[in-house]
Order: sequence, then structure tokens, then C-alpha cells
Amino acid sequence: MSNACCKRKRLHPSKPFLVFLPILLVAAPPLDEARKSILAAYNQSLDALRKGDVDIALSIDTDDWTSITVGQKPRTKQELEPFIRRDIASLKPPPSWSATFQPTGTTTGIQIYEITLKDASTAIVLCLVGNKAKNVWTGSHVRDTWIKTPAGWKRRMHEKLTINERIVDSQ
Repeated sequence: MSNACCKRKRLHPSKPFLVFLPILLVAAPPLDEARKSILAAYNQSLDALRKGDVDIALSIDTDDWTSITVGQKPRTKQELEPFIRRDIASLKPPPSWSATFQPTGTTTGIQIYEITLKDASTAIVLCLVGNKAKNVWTGSHVRDTWIKTPAGWKRRMHEKLTINERIVDSQ
């Protein structure tokens, strides 16, 4: 019996060996896509507030959006919208404010420090919203619940977990 059928052909080191691998177009992982879309929505809302465009600013939220502030009763989008329209001039964030993803330290604006996906269409965002002067940050810890809709990621719930908190940051 010949063992020729079982011999493996060795590649000669002087002969080039080319491997053709199919190139796959890979979509961004769901968490990366959610983070990018949610950051864009926060920044679009901040820009709209600066310009006094209430409709664009409110488009970040679903129609059934709810705001919860520690120690207060929950309020709906329909309850708060008249006040936002009336007070839009005083709601303008400073030009230096933006939404960023920064897991450590503190910064001015909306600082997302954690995003988790509960499932393919629900994200929980933990962020700091406030100002940093020197090494003291003042603002609120916030938990926002986002859902993926046909129109993109929209915020369904805004929970202000703390009010006027101060953090001394050594960075």
C-alpha cells in the first residue's frame, strides 16, 4: 500500500504563497453604533437649543418621553413642552458644551461614561451633565433610557439621579 495519497505538499520558502480571503463588509458592533447615534442625537439637541429651535431640540425624545427628577413627580413631554417653548432663550447651553463619551474623569457638558444595551433596541446611558471649573465639577448624574425606532435612537426616559452635585476631580 502506497502512502503517497497521505503525503502533504510542503511549500517551498522561495515560492510565494498567496491566500485569497473574502473581504467582508462588517457592520459596526451594535454598542458602537448605538454610542455614535446617541452622541449625535445629544449634540444635535444641544445645537438646536443654542439656536432656539425647540422642535429639533425635542426631536431627541419619543412622544411618550418621561422626565424624572429625584424627589419630584415624573413629568411627560406634553407637560414640559410649553415651558421649554416659553423658556427656550434661557435654556441655551454654553458654546463649549458638547456630548462626549469619556468613561473617566469629569468634563463640561454631557459626559457619557457608560452605555449598556439591554437588548438590540434598548440602551441605558449613564452620564454627567454639568460644568467643570478648575478641578470641581457641578451638575447632575443622569440615567437616560433610549430605544431604537425607525427614525433612529430616541430617548424615552430621562432620570436625574442627583441635583447640584459637586465632585472634586484630580485630573
